[in-house]
Amino acid sequence: MTAAPRDPGLQPERTLLAWSRTALVLAADALLVLRTGYVRGLPGLAALGGVLALAAVGLYLHGVRRRSAVEHGPHVSASRWWMRGLTAAVVLAAAGSAWSVLVNTGG
Repeated sequence: MTAAPRDPGLQPERTLLAWSRTALVLAADALLVLRTGYVRGLPGLAALGGVLALAAVGLYLHGVRRRSAVEHGPHVSASRWWMRGLTAAVVLAAAGSAWSVLVNTGG
């Protein structure tokens, strides 16, 4: 019995949409952290929001590059360093969100 040829289906499209959604959520979090930093007069929190905004732009640009690669060429997986950077951005987003919540509740 021979194996049927692989049908990628919609999986590549779903993966590309996930990159876009992740960039959008990171950008929204960056805006909230920036706002809290400016309103509360906390330059460290505002700086963290700026870093998160840059990370969101980088993530969006990576998603655009991935879309182009999937549509026009062979599949290439993301590098180990890129994935480590993305993980660091997500950890920073979580830390900034937690800091914003603590500042807003007076904790």
